[in-house]
Amino acid sequence: MGYEDFDALLMLPADFPYADLQAVSLILDNENVFVPGYIPPDVGLYHVDGFIYHAWVENSKTVLLPDRNIVSRLAKIAKGESVANNGDVHSRKVAAILAFAQCLDIQIEPSIAFHELAPHQGNSEAIDELSWFRVADNGSPKEWLAFALREADRIKTIAPPQPIDSIDLAKPLKRWRRNYTAALKIASLELAQNINALDKVLALFRWMYSDFILAGPAAILACVYFAPNSPPKKGLFKSLRSPTRERAIEGIKNAAWDITHLSNFVQHISAEKENSGRRFIFATLDESLREIARILIGQTHDIPPQEELFLFLKQWWPADDAQRISATWFEYTNKTRNADWWDQYKDRPDYVGEIASQIEKDILAWRSK
Repeated sequence: MGYEDFDALLMLPADFPYADLQAVSLILDNENVFVPGYIPPDVGLYHVDGFIYHAWVENSKTVLLPDRNIVSRLAKIAKGESVANNGDVHSRKVAAILAFAQCLDIQIEPSIAFHELAPHQGNSEAIDELSWFRVADNGSPKEWLAFALREADRIKTIAPPQPIDSIDLAKPLKRWRRNYTAALKIASLELAQNINALDKVLALFRWMYSDFILAGPAAILACVYFAPNSPPKKGLFKSLRSPTRERAIEGIKNAAWDITHLSNFVQHISAEKENSGRRFIFATLDESLREIARILIGQTHDIPPQEELFLFLKQWWPADDAQRISATWFEYTNKTRNADWWDQYKDRPDYVGEIASQIEKDILAWRSK
């Protein structure tokens, strides 16, 4: 049974909003908000038929991993705020994402987004927003479709949020602590004097191999961030040179959450390799994160990963530099660390914290010359 037999195999319910979903898919396609962790069908990533076939013919699941900006906007809209009053140009886009997911049996898994929110807004605020996100997720698909398609300015059918058991969303994730340390190192290299872009990337790779871990999402983010030829890096490492150094640290923490969303996406894909029953999509309005995510997971199986990384980086690096970066990264990832390397950390249970504290002090002490 193949996709070509699809029309003859499945009869949709009479009230299925197929035409509206097609219109929503055009919005999503135009914004290109999805990064799939799988090879999209020939019909296209955003085509309604591809998702219907996957869910209802193949009986398989698609899981959407949204970033914080998406889930926070959905929670806000779920409270009934009029789009005419909030001035948010992205409200219709995030509504389109939710409506698309609701109608096509796409599960939304937003946990990293709320772990990101809690340290900024407090645990109770994060739990409140989670409860309103659930109101949105369980709301009327037709109402969210109407909102996305500019047929309504607010969600009118609002159910009160259900109580949520106490969750410590503010508790630091081990993964985030590692990513924060890597982000601190990237920031410190950016602030260093008299180091060119290529040397910054190679220095990061050496440090990861010799003193830390080979953190792929952080490494690829750095390759984009340090690139000299107009890379898509807007929004990464905000306020890094601010005279208020605490603002620089906050910007680095935000970058660490970006890396954590990326590493969460990669981890889900890796964990499902042995179980083809689920596939994952990362959703973000941030162009930089989308581009980095695409590099991380690769877009083709026709060429070796090292060659594909080179081709990606060549967009923003001189060809010789892109070749050297790609070759160096894969040289490190193919090396095996010996027992002596691991032994040096046996009696240092908070080694990651030690590194982070030292780099943090250096960044706080940095002054523009």
